[in-house]
Amino acid sequence: MTVSHAKRTCPFVVVFLVAAVMSLAAPYAAAQDQGIKSVPLVPPQKFAPLTAPAAVLKPVGAAVPVTAPAPSPVTGGGVRIDSLQTIDPDTAGTLADDQGGFGADMWLGTDRSIVERLLPRLPVNASSPTMRNLMRRMLLSIARVPEGKSNGASLVAIRVRMLAAMGDLVAVNTLLNATPGRASNSELSRIETETRFLANDNARACALAGGVVRDQNEPFWQKVFLFCQSLAGGHDKAALGVSIMRETGVKDEVFFSLIGALAAGTPPILESLAEPTPLTLAMARVAKAKLPADVILSNHPGVLRTIAISPNAPVEIRLEAAERAEAAGALPVDSLRQLYSIVSFSSDDLANPLSRAETRGGPMTRALLYHTSLTQTVPTAQAEVVARALALGREEGRYSSVVRVFLPVLKSIPPSAELLWFAPEAVRGLLLVGETVPAEAWFALMRASALFNKEAAQAITQLMPVIRLMGSSEAAEWNTIKLSSWWKTVRDRKDADQDAALLYSLFDALGEPVPVETWGALMTGNERRAISMPEAALWFRLIDATKAASESAPNSKPVLSDSAPSEGTADIAVATENPPSPAIPPADKARSRVAETVMLALMALGENGPAGANPLLLRQVLVSLRAAGFEAEARAMAVEAALAAGL
Repeated sequence: MTVSHAKRTCPFVVVFLVAAVMSLAAPYAAAQDQGIKSVPLVPPQKFAPLTAPAAVLKPVGAAVPVTAPAPSPVTGGGVRIDSLQTIDPDTAGTLADDQGGFGADMWLGTDRSIVERLLPRLPVNASSPTMRNLMRRMLLSIARVPEGKSNGASLVAIRVRMLAAMGDLVAVNTLLNATPGRASNSELSRIETETRFLANDNARACALAGGVVRDQNEPFWQKVFLFCQSLAGGHDKAALGVSIMRETGVKDEVFFSLIGALAAGTPPILESLAEPTPLTLAMARVAKAKLPADVILSNHPGVLRTIAISPNAPVEIRLEAAERAEAAGALPVDSLRQLYSIVSFSSDDLANPLSRAETRGGPMTRALLYHTSLTQTVPTAQAEVVARALALGREEGRYSSVVRVFLPVLKSIPPSAELLWFAPEAVRGLLLVGETVPAEAWFALMRASALFNKEAAQAITQLMPVIRLMGSSEAAEWNTIKLSSWWKTVRDRKDADQDAALLYSLFDALGEPVPVETWGALMTGNERRAISMPEAALWFRLIDATKAASESAPNSKPVLSDSAPSEGTADIAVATENPPSPAIPPADKARSRVAETVMLALMALGENGPAGANPLLLRQVLVSLRAAGFEAEARAMAVEAALAAGL
């Protein structure tokens, strides 16, 4: 068939429009009865978003509010009718400043073009809870739009897209609900549709598509429409649509294979799915197609969450996806525990779980250790299993996640003299998740034992800096002058100098300077080490934003930095003054470039987060966060880095 490109698309459009009216209005309850059930979306959140209406704010620097009424002619009866200007949807949000938001003026001093260019580059895959918390709050904050000319990007669409990329499906829905005019924004409609597919809510996804498809002729909407037709039993119409798509040059063999399998009623064989989309995952689940091994290559937390709860994926793939999704905040920890619990193991593995853990790591081994910890009744045996699981998690960069998973078991182990060896690990894990009462019980055991046990006294010396970082009252009398005593107890350990450099940098960044002579003990004169640093432009911008945020805070000294990094070396000059604990500016004086400082700090850390950052880079990030008013978050980030390093 030889026709022009424009004419070739017409048949599909005709089929699309006619079938949209006839098919997408059909109920999808039958499809849901075939195994498509909505999954509750309850990822753990520190700040629960409120479904308040979008705030009406004036732009930064504007003389009148956006909604200032324009006078209209007086009508009969002396009543004047005012007309309101259109509310800018980019000001929409669900968090006010007293609910965890960054404040209405969070973009004060930042040009809009910078925000449009950098906000989409946030490291949404970072496993740091503190980073995720900051990102989520920034994206959900009710705020005025930044000053400056727009490049045509929708800020609210960027924010919704980033929340979806984080796998925070609840936040996506709440922000969409707070956004005025969202129904007319095709980009928002697409994000919401894909979110529904990720949640296994095909019925609502198809209903959304029915309201958009008539005005769209993009391949994405065409594919969604054909899938929805198949769900409603319109396989012949879907086959016709596939034929038209092929004629118009659309190439997507995975999609075509899944559509064909839905019509045939037989599971297809997927050789590869290295870049799974919400639509293909939804189709594969309905078609009962076994997900291939390369599906786990995805680095999208929302996609990983869907793989974790997909019954058509092998258990090893589901476990890996679940661990990564939980670490990224996209999957509740209870879901990971449940998945661990359904794994079957051989009698040999069940008889020797610690032996397997010594030679093999990974999700399956952690599942085995979790299963073993639940079946053990002797506290000593439970402690041995938990200790090995925490050590394995630290080795593989998943310490925080393992602590959360094993927390019920950890809290159930009673402190006793026989478990003195386990006390430091218990204290670290419990304080990490805010369980101060049981942590104090373990610490009391250590203090009592230290009176007559030299090893217990040494353990306290080694643990005290981390206790201080955590802000525990147990370290109220400790200060950085005592770091020399700590160094004497750890200097013979492997990589002790690197651990000390990290610890000293953390204290210095938090406003507790380390004595010069303490630093001097680490100097060796060795060659420079190659380190990973952000691009020079981002680094300079972060330092400048930090200075602006610090100077605009009341009663604060500026944070200075007189040099930029030399990429690839550790010869980097960073902030030379520590900002005091920032105070909240009065209502008539907003702190400048707050959100920009946080955005740049998060980008500087990247996906590796504080656990993988060089001490010099991490120090600057903590200084920047404190300058912007995020003292608690800076300290929490320091704790994450210290515990990940095994301090």
